[in-house]
Amino acid sequence: MPVINNIIAISGAICPNFFIDKLTSAIHSCRYRGDEKPSVESIRLDWVSPPEDAPKLVKEGDRKCRVYDEVQYFTDRGVKVVALPNFQALTFLEELQTEFTTPIANMAIAVAQSLKDKKDLKLGYLGLATEPKFEAIKKSFEGIADVQWVLADKDNQQMLKQFEQMFFGKELSAEQKEEALSILLNACESLKNNGAELILPSCVGQCEYEPELNVAGFHLVNVAEAYALYLCQTDWKPLPKPFKIGIVGGLGPMATVDLYDKITKASPAKTDQEHIKVVIEQNPQIPDRTKYLLNGGVDPTLALYSACKKLEADQVDVIIFPCNTAHAFMPTVAAHINVPFINMQQTTLEEIQKKFGKDVVIGLMATDGTCKTGIYKNKADQMGLALVTPEPEYQVFVMEAIYGPKGVKAGFNDGECKEQLLKAARHLVKDKNATCLILGCTELPLILDEDDNFDIEGTSVSIVDPTSAVARKVVTVAEDATKQRGRR
Repeated sequence: MPVINNIIAISGAICPNFFIDKLTSAIHSCRYRGDEKPSVESIRLDWVSPPEDAPKLVKEGDRKCRVYDEVQYFTDRGVKVVALPNFQALTFLEELQTEFTTPIANMAIAVAQSLKDKKDLKLGYLGLATEPKFEAIKKSFEGIADVQWVLADKDNQQMLKQFEQMFFGKELSAEQKEEALSILLNACESLKNNGAELILPSCVGQCEYEPELNVAGFHLVNVAEAYALYLCQTDWKPLPKPFKIGIVGGLGPMATVDLYDKITKASPAKTDQEHIKVVIEQNPQIPDRTKYLLNGGVDPTLALYSACKKLEADQVDVIIFPCNTAHAFMPTVAAHINVPFINMQQTTLEEIQKKFGKDVVIGLMATDGTCKTGIYKNKADQMGLALVTPEPEYQVFVMEAIYGPKGVKAGFNDGECKEQLLKAARHLVKDKNATCLILGCTELPLILDEDDNFDIEGTSVSIVDPTSAVARKVVTVAEDATKQRGRR
């Protein structure tokens, strides 16, 4: 968990400088929660905006991306909360907050809280009734402030829209400022005539004219003060992090695809958005694990460690190796990674024990490297489970099914590779009394499917796929964590 600094951050992407200064001053003057007064930081990152004649979709998306970059900047700084001083941002605040655990303070909620003690308040809205921004403001007020919304007449609403288009975010001449003030005065008069007791600016650009409008007898909500109070007196905590699975991919590529496919199918999701976040660090260049263990080839430890460090940096909650042999290197790597690993062998053997009991005889079909390291055998012995491996003349068939010119790593999943694998399977069942066979290389499930009643010359055995076992396990872990955190 990153360190959270006592900093209130102000995103300046879609906020005029005068309001940033006004809000900063209000925060410094505000009563605050806790013993330590927060510091205030603001930023406006350099940004190349699309041309004025760009489509609306492009311009709106560009604005969101710009705000995202500033929130990301502050998140990397470990700030306590981000202020987004623009009512228009409420229309995509939920989209934005979905991507971050750093809280982003809703300015309309701040205003609503400042008005919560006023009963049956007739609150004038200095903007258009038809725009999504107004709907977002009203939604933010629900359950907090009891207000009756008052709107200006249609002509004045249209003039307020022109105000935003003509004057917001621009350097204005004295003549233009007079024109802008005139629009606001007329709209406030319309609101007052319609019964408004207090007036809420619809954009922070209007707040520049707040002194003149107040002097003219129209009482405006002090948005900067309301927002500052909300920022200073709320006990901000990071939001729960959505669960994310990390996969060290490329061990091999098809096994990685198979694992991701099985995680997806094991998920109870009913929509795209209900599926679990997954990050795959796909690196097919990780040196061959079996070759190194048997013949002293290139050590894959550093490549595996590097992949895990990248996943750790991406804030995954758990890491999986879609390669049985790679688990021989897991203790070395896991000792220096602050993310838990799901062990494929342990998960598989626990499933077998739960399903078939202690009397099961397990036949292991795996690479020479997996067999040599004992990553299945040692765990089975500790659990009191019987595990057998093929004799050397049959182990050759397993290796050919995986590494041979017609093997699964060469892109085949039927024909010669399947025949070779079945020869080893028959040997384990007929000669070694295996009642359950583990597909102990993550490419082997591409040849044989998991099956509780697989027939081998009249004998029914179970085929167990460790990839499926891990997929089931990680989905269970993810779903339990998601329920506990309350955020997907």
